[in-house]
Amino acid sequence: MPVQKQTVLIDADITAYQVCSAAEIEWDWGDDIWSLVTDFKEVKRTFKEALDKIMETTEADDAILCYTSPKNFRQDILPTYKGTRKSVRKPMNLAALRDWTKDHYEVAMLPRLEGDDCLGILAGLRPNSFIYSADKDMKTLPVRLWSQDDRLAYHNNEVIADWYWMSQTLSGDTTDGYKGCPGIGPKRAADILGEPGQFELPEMWERVVTAYRKAKLTEDDAVVQAQVARILRHTDYNLDTGEITLWNPATL
Repeated sequence: MPVQKQTVLIDADITAYQVCSAAEIEWDWGDDIWSLVTDFKEVKRTFKEALDKIMETTEADDAILCYTSPKNFRQDILPTYKGTRKSVRKPMNLAALRDWTKDHYEVAMLPRLEGDDCLGILAGLRPNSFIYSADKDMKTLPVRLWSQDDRLAYHNNEVIADWYWMSQTLSGDTTDGYKGCPGIGPKRAADILGEPGQFELPEMWERVVTAYRKAKLTEDDAVVQAQVARILRHTDYNLDTGEITLWNPATL
């Protein structure tokens, strides 16, 4: 029986950002005039080396680079989502590098979705694939994951993935602009949800709603936080139409 090829789904937003940031050089033009400069040839070379290293480390046969679309459906649910990032300067050559990779690699960028969503959707549709990322949000997906930081491969089942997702729903993510439930951080969230894998999603959701009500909030408030915290899975998205199915507790 032939061995099936393994595809690595790469969080290219992170890799490209790291490469472009590292390539910036402060340049003194004299007379107290400074600027940042980059050598795009060096950027492309470094990016290629980074991908080659990923392929070697993970022993994958091929790769798909996943990028974030300019528009984000989560901002329709919660306008503050990633609102603080608009004022943060992006490194030079970031857009140029993304455009260059489209001509040289297989790239996925789906309308209104983040790169994280592309990773989650494709991982569910491709049984012989796994995700390569340093993003902690990847733990909310029931996928095979190679952690860029830990250099470890592990496989989340759906119950474990849902635990991390509900933990994010409770504790929020100030970097991404959603607050979760007031007064609850990761440790308190773990106390509420029990051990990962101890309870399935319906029980965990009841515990989440109880916590929100204790904070004088409603189940609708909890739903908003859960919807923005959820990285899309292949069951949440129609590749043919681009239709997004937002999670709803009525489906439990």
